[in-house]
Amino acid sequence: MKKLMILCAAVLFSQAVTAETYQDAFNKARAMYGKGHEFQWQGKTYKTLHEEEIEAAVEATQVNAQALLDKSIAANKKVAAVGFEWKLTGGLLKKSAQAIEAGDYRKALDLAAQAKYHARIGLAQYEYAEANWYKAVPQ
Repeated sequence: MKKLMILCAAVLFSQAVTAETYQDAFNKARAMYGKGHEFQWQGKTYKTLHEEEIEAAVEATQVNAQALLDKSIAANKKVAAVGFEWKLTGGLLKKSAQAIEAGDYRKALDLAAQAKYHARIGLAQYEYAEANWYKAVPQ
């Protein structure tokens, strides 16, 4: 009976260790294999692409580049309004606009995607800080 209990505990523990969220599985696969790698989570196949990378994977045209730049500017304004704008994001937005003017739409898409990613992560930092501010208060 004791061996059976130990075996059951080992099985339950191993299942608890392997249980992870989608974001944990994504982050692990992205860190280990990089961008565009396929990974399995709960029986389904996903790729390690951030939403901005998917948005930038469109045809490199002036219309598409300008549309992504506009989304990036809007996202950056949102995060700037709460005080969590990253310093380098403004430069990425400016370089993206310059690339559009120069006709280098692929470069413009890639730069706008980076800026939008930074804005999204800045907003996530803000939300984390709002939810966990009390941890910074000295005891």
